Amino acid sequence: MLLELIAAFSGGIEAAVYFKDELLRSAAKSAVRATFAVFALVAAVSATPARAEKRLALVVGNNAYESVPKLEKAVNDAKAVSSSLQALGFQVQLATDLNRRDFIRQLSAFMDRVSAGDLALIYYAGHGIEVRGVNYILPTDIPPVKQGQESLLTGEAVQTEKIITDLQDRGARASVFVLDACRDNPFKTGTTRSLGGVRGLAQGTPPEGVFVLYSAGVGQAALDRMSDSDSDPNSVFTRVFLKEVQKKENTLVAIAKSTQVAVRDLSLTVSHTQVPAYYDQIIGQLYLAGDGAAPAKSAQEAPVASNKPARPPDVASLPPQPSQPVARAVFNNRAFNDFLKRQPQMVRADLANPNAVANCDRLASYGSDVPDSRAPRVKRDDIRVKDAVPACVAAILQEPGTPRLRAQLARALLDALAKRDKVAGLDMLLDLAKDGYPAAMWRIGICYYGGELLKENKRAAAFWFRQAADKGLGAAMSDLAYLYERGEGVEKDGVEAARWFERAAAGGHPGGMRNYALVLDQGEAVPRNPKQSAEYLLTAFRMGSPDARESLFKKHAAWHADTRAQVQELLKEFGFQVGRTDGEFDGNTFTALEALRASNPIRAGRVE
Repeated sequence: MLLELIAAFSGGIEAAVYFKDELLRSAAKSAVRATFAVFALVAAVSATPARAEKRLALVVGNNAYESVPKLEKAVNDAKAVSSSLQALGFQVQLATDLNRRDFIRQLSAFMDRVSAGDLALIYYAGHGIEVRGVNYILPTDIPPVKQGQESLLTGEAVQTEKIITDLQDRGARASVFVLDACRDNPFKTGTTRSLGGVRGLAQGTPPEGVFVLYSAGVGQAALDRMSDSDSDPNSVFTRVFLKEVQKKENTLVAIAKSTQVAVRDLSLTVSHTQVPAYYDQIIGQLYLAGDGAAPAKSAQEAPVASNKPARPPDVASLPPQPSQPVARAVFNNRAFNDFLKRQPQMVRADLANPNAVANCDRLASYGSDVPDSRAPRVKRDDIRVKDAVPACVAAILQEPGTPRLRAQLARALLDALAKRDKVAGLDMLLDLAKDGYPAAMWRIGICYYGGELLKENKRAAAFWFRQAADKGLGAAMSDLAYLYERGEGVEKDGVEAARWFERAAAGGHPGGMRNYALVLDQGEAVPRNPKQSAEYLLTAFRMGSPDARESLFKKHAAWHADTRAQVQELLKEFGFQVGRTDGEFDGNTFTALEALRASNPIRAGRVE
């Protein structure tokens, strides 16, 4: 029953075209040796005198709120994190109980200290809220607001994505954002329509070079304490995070994964689910400990292209992960240069087109499956290859250090008529995978799963999905869970499938949310939890998941009555449900669902 209802791959198993490995080998043998033109372009534009990298941190904790519930441990959290970061070699700027003006001043002072090539980290503990899919930090003097006053709230709060963008504009080589702000909505009234989400924050969309760690998954509330008798001075998330950051030998991804598991296990002991989510958009490995850093290769020191034929690696030959971090991202553009050498006419006036990047996004975006997407998903059947390819080539020449543009070019080339172009697209994905770009790893897994250019190999598909999942990509987590549910490429394991669906859900992947909601409703691999099932199902619906919508409007009878009743209770909590909350869906329930989606969507238009 469960297997029949689980939605298919998040990638939709894009239409697969099968070609023998011999085609790939023969095409690769005829490729022109790379020239590394783009590396030269990067070197010419960004070459600067050598300087010592600074490791900077802004740490903020807010307890003393004036118009919303005060907090108890955010200031303690900030002070403890500040001490830990100083021990790791960071120059820390600590600030507590900031009103809006002081918050902006602290941010401005911090931004002024960040220079090109620095490692910048921001930690925030306090209230946060999601409004229409955008996350906001609340200063202590946030005014009392209610439904209909969203402009007042968003004007007085501080948007998290704006902070990240400003940090990127300063040229930081890597930015880390840790948010312990996923508490219950402080504006929730219980009797009228709440402003923003009921709890937690929305899925973030970090750009390249940014790592974001949330104290709880999408739609989840982070615990301040385990119980009223809990004497620990720190929140549940931060007490675990503090232990993990002391392990200097661990990469930031390893710290995030260990924190995720420990917080989940700890919260479950008090019948609460809190699964921290992280998004890794940093190329290579990053260590927080200053003594773990290794000098980076400059663009001028980029490796010479191999003259060996390029071919996709088997499972056993995945490029090894670097044992030391790179201080600056060095991208392997070999396949792109090979393609450009064969298409010299594409280096033309479009290089100066100010809309090149936007056009590439508009014509070939992966959509919400890839966190750094900047446009709604373009269905594969709708990709216009003749327009998308030159647009993405121009965009890459303008921004050679933006991996999503090469991933989108590869996506378009996989739909090209010429077999040689298809191979070039796959080759670009392989380059990106070697750079550590998770969306490329995931897409290679799809190629193996469906036999697209590569010989069908479910075991290899599972391997690549896991590589991308370990980088925090929700789409890959959901697809890996799907393989465990079906026993394809891995041993069939419903419990392991449930774990990966849970991680995908916590990471904000709408398909993973809907599927994990179903797992919780059925109770076959995990204990039944109707309330949490309803929360995930409604959140997936707000994010535009077609499977969640179908579950609510057409297939609700397949869900248990107590889960349906919890959906109605949540709609009532949002302020939309009128009448019955007994699990029998009627016109009032469907009207409430439509009103919720219309008034408070998450990432509207980002999901098919």
